[in-house]
Amino acid sequence: TVTPMMTMNYNVQVTDENGCIADDDLTIFVNQNVDLFMPNVFSPNGDGRNQFFFPHAVEGVIQNVSSFKIFNRWGDLVFETSDIMPNDPEAGWEGTFNGKTLSPQVFVYMIEAEFINGNTKVFSGDVTLIK
Repeated sequence: TVTPMMTMNYNVQVTDENGCIADDDLTIFVNQNVDLFMPNVFSPNGDGRNQFFFPHAVEGVIQNVSSFKIFNRWGDLVFETSDIMPNDPEAGWEGTFNGKTLSPQVFVYMIEAEFINGNTKVFSGDVTLIK
């Protein structure tokens, strides 16, 4: 079994039971545009739904989220964590700063993710905190 982590060229040679040989060149294309999904809204209001803002990804694609930062509209850092795995709500942000619940507003995030193939990619965008 071959599981390439990047686009690779292979030369394949097969021999049948009669000793006949066939070979061919084969290119396996690997889509490396694997994106991390980030919701554009969350509501940390205690109702048990969408309480945390955290990175989402297909299982087994991301090795590590090395940096996850959230800034307010003035550029102040309101949340920071590192070395987390995606899909873990407890590793996410619950909409607070210095222990106080923030009011509804738009925030900017920046994430650096390390993929299982060794590549890293920075993702950024915004999220709206609603109540």
